[in-house]
Amino acid sequence: MTKQAVGWLHGFISVFIFLGINQVVSRYASVVLEVNPVVYSCAAFSSCALILLMLGGSGTLAKETMRSIDTWTYGIVLMLSYIIGMILYAYVTSTELTMLQKISVGMSLFGSWFFIGRAPDRYQIIGTIIITVGVLVVAADIEGPNRGLIYFLSILYGLAQVARVFVAELHRPHAKAASLIASDPRARARVIGFVMLVVSSLFLVLAALVAFAQESNSEPFIHGLPMLEDFMHPASILSGMLVGILLIAPLRLLEFSSSNIIKAENFMVILTFMTVATFFWEWVTRPITGLSIDAISHNDIIAAIFITAGGLLISLTRSIKKRSAWEDYIIYSVQNLQLVEDSREIVANTIEHFNGDIKKAASALGVPSSVVSAFLEDSEKVIAFKELPTIARNYRKNVASADSLTGLANRAAFLTALKSASYEVETFSILYLDLDKFKPVNDTYGHEAGDKILQGVADRLRKTFPTRSAITRMGGDEYCVLLLDANKKLATNDAEKLKAIIAKPFKLDGIKQPITIGASIGIATYPEDGNNAEELLSSADSGMYGVKHSKDIQS
Repeated sequence: MTKQAVGWLHGFISVFIFLGINQVVSRYASVVLEVNPVVYSCAAFSSCALILLMLGGSGTLAKETMRSIDTWTYGIVLMLSYIIGMILYAYVTSTELTMLQKISVGMSLFGSWFFIGRAPDRYQIIGTIIITVGVLVVAADIEGPNRGLIYFLSILYGLAQVARVFVAELHRPHAKAASLIASDPRARARVIGFVMLVVSSLFLVLAALVAFAQESNSEPFIHGLPMLEDFMHPASILSGMLVGILLIAPLRLLEFSSSNIIKAENFMVILTFMTVATFFWEWVTRPITGLSIDAISHNDIIAAIFITAGGLLISLTRSIKKRSAWEDYIIYSVQNLQLVEDSREIVANTIEHFNGDIKKAASALGVPSSVVSAFLEDSEKVIAFKELPTIARNYRKNVASADSLTGLANRAAFLTALKSASYEVETFSILYLDLDKFKPVNDTYGHEAGDKILQGVADRLRKTFPTRSAITRMGGDEYCVLLLDANKKLATNDAEKLKAIIAKPFKLDGIKQPITIGASIGIATYPEDGNNAEELLSSADSGMYGVKHSKDIQS
């Protein structure tokens, strides 16, 4: 099963099982048990945090999670959405609430486009319009003096839901935990446990302060907010704890996982099926809960059909849509601007290194060409490499330390290798090559043919010295080979062998006759010919020019 399929599966499980049941249980707690919504939520989140921390155990990311602004933002919007939802249960059924909340689908689509730069496709737009029609149908069916309040709270509820899911998608400690799944499989539970610990602790303190403030007045200044006696209400505490352990904990794990993999706007689409899930669980549990579903009208059913149809359209087109090759290499990173800048700088330098050749640039970085093109088209500057350390290693090896024409090490990288060799081995040699009869190739056949010869020489050098060596193009038609553990005698034998290999004719496309060149080679050995890189290169260079001069005299 692909990673995307896992993300969609986690989303559907969270909605059809845990979220659907939680909607019904929350309504039952509010209407039948008459729990205080704040105390109930604090108990639920505290027990959720406890069970997740027990599952996560000790390990990394604890402090980072608790210090992260992502964690605190998630906590605020999560608690806000729960409190608003609990208030709305006093006016509408769970099924109606789930349909009104679907205004969040359009909000999430706009947010992902405007703030993150993920432009929607036509199926997302059409599906969102269908869903919005369903929301308007159920909204029009609401009557009574509290109609305006229900509309207002529903909009706030939708905004809180969108904010919560987007923060879950972009939560940086959780993203790190997801990347550690192989080495630390409990990291995700640990991170989300600390998220919920921050949430429950923060709002428990705030709720207690509000309760003390209300007790100091002759009568409560805001009905519905907790009093001190509410913290001793068994139903609020016990029901909240059970919900936190059995429903909220798995729901948070699945929500974070799904939104991180398939992105927030797609997770919000899955939430459109919550209407069907909630109605099903309300209907199934009615003999136990005693909750009435008579308030669900024919218009509500029509609205549910619209909302579910819109969700189906978007989700099915997400599953059959061909996945872009670059999606495995790129993430949207609106928060980590440094990651975006580092990624863009690598791409820009690589393209410049290869004179605008996108295919060569992509090959050097180890990514498809479409990835490089995606960066060029990213006018909003919101995308970055998923695995920047891997890309950075490829960049250092194939771009920053490489000759753009031949792919061999550049002069700086070769000098580094020479300096390292003086510490690693007792002796080594270098061969300094200058090609003979190369200038006539450029004069006769053009610089393109000359470049092909230079590349061909580089290929022959690689094949001749595949291991325990470093090879560079010093510039023009000069090359240098580092031979580790090679004394003067071995280096001389290698030089003679290399002359014969270079002298073999080159066959180029479009040129009938083979092209033959030669090589003049100078040799220098450490430490007898020099104690450092500069002395060795100077000695080998002098030896090469001596060989070349003797050839000129003979000719």
